[in-house]
Amino acid sequence: MNLFIDKLSKWSRSQRNRNLIYQIIFLLFIGLFVNYLIAKASLLELTLNHFNSRAGFGISHTFLIDYSSNNDRWSAYFTGVINTIRVCLVAIVIATLIGTLMGVARLSKNILFSTIAFLYVEILRNTPLLIQIIFWQIIFLKLPRISEALTLGSTVVISNRGILLPYAKASETNSSNIFLYIILLAIILAFCISYYLNKREDIDGMKFKLFNINLNGNLTGTLIFLIISVFAYYILQKPYIIDLPSLYQNSKGTFLQSGGFEFSPEFGAILFALVIYTGTFITEIVRGSIQSLPKGQTEAALSLGLSNYQTMTVILLPQALRSIIPPLTNQFLNLTKNSSLAVVIAYPELFMVSRTIMNNSGRALPVFFLILFTYLSLSLFISVFMNLINRRVTRIGT
Repeated sequence: MNLFIDKLSKWSRSQRNRNLIYQIIFLLFIGLFVNYLIAKASLLELTLNHFNSRAGFGISHTFLIDYSSNNDRWSAYFTGVINTIRVCLVAIVIATLIGTLMGVARLSKNILFSTIAFLYVEILRNTPLLIQIIFWQIIFLKLPRISEALTLGSTVVISNRGILLPYAKASETNSSNIFLYIILLAIILAFCISYYLNKREDIDGMKFKLFNINLNGNLTGTLIFLIISVFAYYILQKPYIIDLPSLYQNSKGTFLQSGGFEFSPEFGAILFALVIYTGTFITEIVRGSIQSLPKGQTEAALSLGLSNYQTMTVILLPQALRSIIPPLTNQFLNLTKNSSLAVVIAYPELFMVSRTIMNNSGRALPVFFLILFTYLSLSLFISVFMNLINRRVTRIGT
């Protein structure tokens, strides 16, 4: 016995052996905890079979899906997912544009522009996003009542019920889908031709000539897209028509609005808040990335006679992309996850619709797992897409 204790004492003097003991003890506790969770979970119904039942509730915002309360809960859930993707996609595009412009403005020698950009960042970045969402909702709800709605001719109607804008809707010719396919093919063709002509110009220095007019690749691609679109539009007998908004009173004197695209206060509030808040962080990313470049780049560009606009767009921003994209990906992910705060203003995004399903079914845990999986999928898709772009801009020789 003493021999065993002596050997054990010698064995335990080694730091490596002690670390092994700590790891075994830690794994033991983890195993017991996991076993406890599995035992408790086995008593619960974790399936999503109840999603096949009737939803029984309406959704104020629907896009791409014709949803009604008689649809099943899967339809309601996917409507919430589409509403989330819709607001995130638009917010990502606009926030990137605003952040880039403000980031460049912060480096401007114009005191007015740089001061506005500085105040934009310092004030809005240090204000909670939730407060900004509620603030923008209050602003939209303070618009005139529908009986006193502002109208800009026959094109725009502005009231506290929302902003109605002109909208293109499919006509009765049943050729709208064909037109969309043609537009998609025209975009692909325009990009390919534009890429080919720009590449040829870079290698040979030869520009494309049309009626003795020199055209670069971008302009040629744009012209091809416009020509194909216009011809297809008239050949298919106008597959889309402009749906203008209208404001009228019914027989009971109630004001009603119809037609056009409705920009609701809820959608506007969450969109404005996400764009402006995320734009402040993108502004600092752009500013810091540009300032990280050697000053010799700017001096060389100016010595070649390039304007400030050319220096920024041709020399600085393309090089700064290598350090812009990684933190920019984080901001896109944060924006996607922050969209769940729209629940406070009753915008029916993913989390709000899921919470309603929880209350109706009484089964919260499986719905929460589905929410986590959906947000994880959206985040992974954004990460993969941005990593592909990052790999392209960091490639040697580009």
